[in-house]
Amino acid sequence: MTQRTVLIVDDEEMILKAIERTLRNENYAIFSATSGEEGLKLLEMREFDLVVSDQHMPGMDGVTFLQKVKVEQPQTLTIMLTGAKEIDVAMQAINDAGVYKFIMKPWDDNDLKVTIRRALESLDLLRERNALRERVKARDTVLKNLEKEHPGITQVEKDAEGYLILD
Repeated sequence: MTQRTVLIVDDEEMILKAIERTLRNENYAIFSATSGEEGLKLLEMREFDLVVSDQHMPGMDGVTFLQKVKVEQPQTLTIMLTGAKEIDVAMQAINDAGVYKFIMKPWDDNDLKVTIRRALESLDLLRERNALRERVKARDTVLKNLEKEHPGITQVEKDAEGYLILD
């Protein structure tokens, strides 16, 4: 299994260290940034599977940062950390930044690990779905080309009970 990349953005060093400590036994390459601006610089250098960001940071807040993540790396899932129980911030983050999940501070370490695992499993399923869609599109193209070269070749006749009729 390939190592997953996780970016954690929080203006408090203690929070960054606590999350890194919680995730140290997971198979993740963990990167951290102390501001949204620093996080955006890291996004320019590499792709991330998951970004975990605090909401309340000086300069760029978490919603604004995660909106930029969505533009720069639309395939990246995002989780927001917040100590505030503000429903309007949650709605804005979901609607404008496509946040996958919220984690309230203080968090339970096991809940954090499970949430991140589930987020990455969800990402795997999305990627697998997209790959399968591409395979179906490619096969449809082959069938359309065959039909152009040999009209009727892709037509299937069935009897009243649904069985194929072979000539």
